[in-house]
Amino acid sequence: MTARSGEKTSVLQNVHLNGDCKFIDYPRVDIMEQPKHGRIEIVHQPVTADSGGKKMKCDKVKADGVAVYYTSQPGYVGSDKFIIRTPEDHGRIAEGVAEVKVVK
Repeated sequence: MTARSGEKTSVLQNVHLNGDCKFIDYPRVDIMEQPKHGRIEIVHQPVTADSGGKKMKCDKVKADGVAVYYTSQPGYVGSDKFIIRTPEDHGRIAEGVAEVKVVK
């Protein structure tokens, strides 16, 4: 992903809904490795459900959820990375390395 130096950039949005597309709770997001040249902010806010192309019933429903934002140190330009982990269905855990290209 690409982020502008010093600007807040959306990284991830996640919701936890029941079968009627109603809010259950805020999904957990853990930062396993912090970025070296910026910071991560985890915010509870309305987000839009997205099943990643699976055409699920609750796709495009707006609900309370979790948003993750990355902001680089002001003036920093270059590469950065961090690792996040989120629980998935059936007890699975998703972990991902987010590589960020920070530009002016």
